[in-house]
Amino acid sequence: MTLRCWPWFGGGAGVALIASLLTPAVYAADAGGERSKLPPVIEMGGGSASSAAPAPAREALTDLLQQLETLQTEVRNLRGQVEIQANEIERLKSSQRQLLADIDKRVRDLEQRGASASPAGAPTEVAPAAAVPPPAVNSTTVTPQEQQDYDTAINFLKKGSYDRAAKGFRDFLAKYPQSTLRDNARYWLGETYYVMRNFRQAVDEFTKAIRENPKTPKAADILLKIGYSHYELGEWAKARSNLNQVIASYSGTPAAKSAEQRLAKMKKEGR
Repeated sequence: MTLRCWPWFGGGAGVALIASLLTPAVYAADAGGERSKLPPVIEMGGGSASSAAPAPAREALTDLLQQLETLQTEVRNLRGQVEIQANEIERLKSSQRQLLADIDKRVRDLEQRGASASPAGAPTEVAPAAAVPPPAVNSTTVTPQEQQDYDTAINFLKKGSYDRAAKGFRDFLAKYPQSTLRDNARYWLGETYYVMRNFRQAVDEFTKAIRENPKTPKAADILLKIGYSHYELGEWAKARSNLNQVIASYSGTPAAKSAEQRLAKMKKEGR
């Protein structure tokens, strides 16, 4: 830029005036320069926190947080399943204890009845039919070893050693095919499988008991347990059929009353 000295400006006065006019512009330029420099400084300062965590690191952190949330959800679900399983196990244990107590009571009752019906000195038969007194055991038809093998299996059942009880009854049936205790052994084998919740095998053994001796005094209890087993297997029609048969054929007996109660339960459940 060329400055011309106009004639009306005196030498020193003109320079001073020009200087006074240029100075604000220079300052403004300087101030503008500072302003133009300040934003990058501010941006750098503001971006320093985010620049410490590059994009890949932020993505990795986000993934980890998502995985942690997923794991926490899975843990909550697993805890819920564990609680459900624990409740089911406790229910099964309670049911098993009740079954065992019922079996033990019936065995004791029948042992007492058998003792009163047996001749003095004769082995006592352990008959399983709670409502029907067992026939007296003829001491000439039951050997001591036979009675011992039978009692051993019964004792295993009473103690809750179900696998050993089942084996004992199976061995007894194979070893003594003509025994007068055979009906009892077959019945208790079915009961053992029932307590073990092996309901299909229980049905098979109870059915054999009826087939081998249709007039067995334990028929009401056998049919009842067949009905119960079908219920546990979810075979509702078969369960109703057997339970109704108990009511029709053995009206007024404890087995018939139990059958009525189970049918009422099935109706309430919509079975």
